[in-house]
Amino acid sequence: MTELARLITSPKSLLVFEAAARHGSFTRAAKDFNISQPSISRNIAQLEQDIGQPLFVRGAGGAHLTDAGRLLFGATTDGLGRIAEAIDTLRAQSMASDSELVLSLSNAFVTNWLVSRLAALTEQFPHAVLRFDLVSGTRTSVAGEVDLATLITDAAPDAVVLAPEVIVPVCSPEYLAAHGGALAPDPEGGWAGHTFLHLSDHPGTIWDPVLGTSPEARGQAVWHVFSDYAAIIQAATDGTGIVLGWLNVVAGSLRSGRLVPAWQGRWIDTGRVVRLLSTRPGPMRPVAREIAQWLCDRMAEDLEAVARLGAGPKGVRVSAADCVRQSEDSVE
Repeated sequence: MTELARLITSPKSLLVFEAAARHGSFTRAAKDFNISQPSISRNIAQLEQDIGQPLFVRGAGGAHLTDAGRLLFGATTDGLGRIAEAIDTLRAQSMASDSELVLSLSNAFVTNWLVSRLAALTEQFPHAVLRFDLVSGTRTSVAGEVDLATLITDAAPDAVVLAPEVIVPVCSPEYLAAHGGALAPDPEGGWAGHTFLHLSDHPGTIWDPVLGTSPEARGQAVWHVFSDYAAIIQAATDGTGIVLGWLNVVAGSLRSGRLVPAWQGRWIDTGRVVRLLSTRPGPMRPVAREIAQWLCDRMAEDLEAVARLGAGPKGVRVSAADCVRQSEDSVE
């Protein structure tokens, strides 16, 4: 482009020339650009001056290309045709990009909660192309530009909140039944005979509100440690042991009965929230906001159902000062 700018006064004169050559008429070219015929003539005259040769033979029958004009017309037609093809390609890509949404979500959340609702989501948003970027462990920030991401943060007035961060100890119905339907530490053996499934990203103290702080009692149990939370939930569902279930991940499983509270009416409310946010520049895209609202509505249905089962807090959040709800029996 730098070389072309040095050779001719204005690239616009090439567009004017191409139209005049294609129509064989300065008047018809003027209609294409919605300018006067003298303006077309001035542009052509300037281009001829830049090139140093006449491009048209003007006459009563119209404007006819000279040999130089035919050479330039061929090159101009080829170049502008390629430019038009490139613009069409880029527009198609832009349209595809407009319909594609990048969702950066927890692998466990997608596997255990969203997948069973994916058909309904697709039916609700048939033109949305979803690309899932799954995160296996605990995330502390969102990398790159994505349309929707989950992140656990402090509550904020303008946040799109998917769910409160409520942690419920859960296990399979079979595991609970195999241990008599009521889990409690043995006075002498502590938690011997139980298996706990722990995420390596979390400190062991995260279990204190439900297991107590005695290392001796806790040390009697079997502990399996995973780096992938989705694998932990699957292991718990299969009856392997007890896991701390983030309610936004396990709400659907609690509602369906695939998982049950290991201790009825006992959970941890951290006071934080699971947010849905966009990291793209500017405001959240309308379709992303609509999908976020749809996800929040479906999650609210599950949380209400889980609350009726006594497996999580009802509508009003548990206060930070009372973040751990216990049953009447002590776990210490």
